[in-house]
Amino acid sequence: MSNPASSQPTAVGLNLATPGELEGLPPAQALTQVQYLHGLLLSATRGVWEWHPASGVQRATGNLWLQLHRDPEAALAGVWTGDLALVHSDDRDSLQSLRHRLCLQGNFVDTTIRAFAHNGQPLWLRLWGRAFTDSAGERFFLGGCTDYSESFSPRSLSYFSGERIQCALDAVGDGLWEWDLRVDEVVLDAACWRMLGYTRGPEDSDARTALARWKTHMQPDDYPEVKQAMEDNVREQLPLDIEFRLRHREGGVVWVRCRGNVQCSSGGQPIRVVGTLQDITAGKKKQLRLEEELRRLKQENSERNTLISSLSHELRTPLNAILGYSQMVELDQSLNPDQRLRLGEIRKAGQHMLHLVGDVLDLARIDSRRLAPSIEPIQPASLVADCRQLLEPLAETRKVSLTFEALGWERAYILADRVRFKQVVLNLMGNAIKYNRENGRVVISFAPQAEGWLRLSVLDTGCGIAADKQAQVFEPFNRLGAERGKIEGTGVGLAIARQLTEAMGGRIGFDSEEGQGSVFWIEFMMNDAPHEVLQMAARPDYARMLPSCRVLYVAGRTSAASRMRSVLASVHQVEVQIATDAMKGIFAARTVRPDVILLDGDLPGVSLQDFAAIIRGDSATAHIPLLGIVDQRCRHVDVCVPTSYDLASLSEGLRYSLSSRDAAGAGDQENR
Repeated sequence: MSNPASSQPTAVGLNLATPGELEGLPPAQALTQVQYLHGLLLSATRGVWEWHPASGVQRATGNLWLQLHRDPEAALAGVWTGDLALVHSDDRDSLQSLRHRLCLQGNFVDTTIRAFAHNGQPLWLRLWGRAFTDSAGERFFLGGCTDYSESFSPRSLSYFSGERIQCALDAVGDGLWEWDLRVDEVVLDAACWRMLGYTRGPEDSDARTALARWKTHMQPDDYPEVKQAMEDNVREQLPLDIEFRLRHREGGVVWVRCRGNVQCSSGGQPIRVVGTLQDITAGKKKQLRLEEELRRLKQENSERNTLISSLSHELRTPLNAILGYSQMVELDQSLNPDQRLRLGEIRKAGQHMLHLVGDVLDLARIDSRRLAPSIEPIQPASLVADCRQLLEPLAETRKVSLTFEALGWERAYILADRVRFKQVVLNLMGNAIKYNRENGRVVISFAPQAEGWLRLSVLDTGCGIAADKQAQVFEPFNRLGAERGKIEGTGVGLAIARQLTEAMGGRIGFDSEEGQGSVFWIEFMMNDAPHEVLQMAARPDYARMLPSCRVLYVAGRTSAASRMRSVLASVHQVEVQIATDAMKGIFAARTVRPDVILLDGDLPGVSLQDFAAIIRGDSATAHIPLLGIVDQRCRHVDVCVPTSYDLASLSEGLRYSLSSRDAAGAGDQENR
């Protein structure tokens, strides 16, 4: 392409319409065409151009070109045919590519560009044109150019999304800023100045002067950090999001949040940083007040804990003296039975008070964070076995059986504090024994959980916890009404267990039903957990996965039958039939032919072994799976579910029973 500046002008006019074309039009249409072309030439916002790429000849007519340059053809070269010197730098690459494609094969162009008038004023131009062929067979282009910068005036803001954003920022008081890296100048809009109490004036039109004025309002302590954040955003392209302080014109301090992002050229070179400035003074003041309040509360808490610790130590001395002297007096053989009984009550009350002081001291240590757990890999099975051995005498005294089932996790390691873990386990096991019924059971077992957690469960067959009191279980000094009973305690043990477990990074919880018992559990992350445990998902909703089936529940108590109905009430695809004794259950199994038989562990008049033998010995019922509601494993049934079952565990057991039945049926079909 030849340089337009070197092209020689000719006397040939613009080929907007040939005489033959005008002569072929009706008079009215010819007049309209002439008036239209006349308007194009005379309008202050329009211009017409002609360009012959092969020869480099170009012509431009119209008042628009004079806004760009004193020479219309030089203006055309600056926005389309030449070096594009008048076009915004961001639009030049795309405009050159468009021009190249048009010269090769295009027939029509219609694009929008940003340009600069001769006085530096930015303009939005619409440039369009169409290809034609002259008498020599050469392609040339005719077109027009329109200035529609007026469309971006405040009267038309609603038509452009960028202007909508500007209006939104103005509405909330946020400011816009731009840092031009090519000339190292920063431009701030009026909203940025209003944050400092200024109305932007003519003296701020100079970007360097405005920036210097802005820097005088920045707190000196904050400036290095802001400068570093800006440089990191440009060099490393790290996100720019920083808070700093500015001095208001009237003397106050303004907190602002500065956010921005670097923009690069097509070659990947940073050219500018554009961002927003937000006044966060109100929120920052609120945050500072909350932080100050938190510091005050921590100080008060520290002072209170120090007082409690000191008071606890001071109380131990007279309490130990009371206990010591009461024991010495009890050695006196001259005391009558009534005196000995009173001395026993004094010693008993003193020991209770001493235990209470110790619990309060433990709570104070945990709350003040002076208890620093030493986290290390430990084997919980060996520690639980030690706890079981320590509590065996208490269990024998209470006539409670104590069972520990590691279930294959004897060599597992968890991350916890050895001493504190043992303290938590002793607390949970001790409660399970103390609050159990005579001839009751306590079962301790391990079970893996999703994402590599190992759960230690402590199951008891006690009276359970009422639903309206379960939210208060971990409250200190709250014994849920047990203080009126004969069982000693302070009501602090579970609160300490919870705080110790969470301090070690573990989790604690429980499930309980009044009249049935409770299961308290703690969970810790395993060290080097097996891959299959890490891949375990959370327990699925087995209730929804159950197919349509009939279930026969052989129960020894009416309350157990009512509980079973209520648990399965929401599972509409399961039909439940109840048999209140063993003989009715055998008869129903033979006549109804259920899909699964559920057996209560305490059937009156018959053992599980005998009942299972009768069912297995009858060809009509031998294929029906047996699911036992028992706390310990029983080889006489196919599946075991604990007596403290919930819908999830019961549904899981039913699903396993049904799948084993289907597998057995498929095997029988193959054998036949």
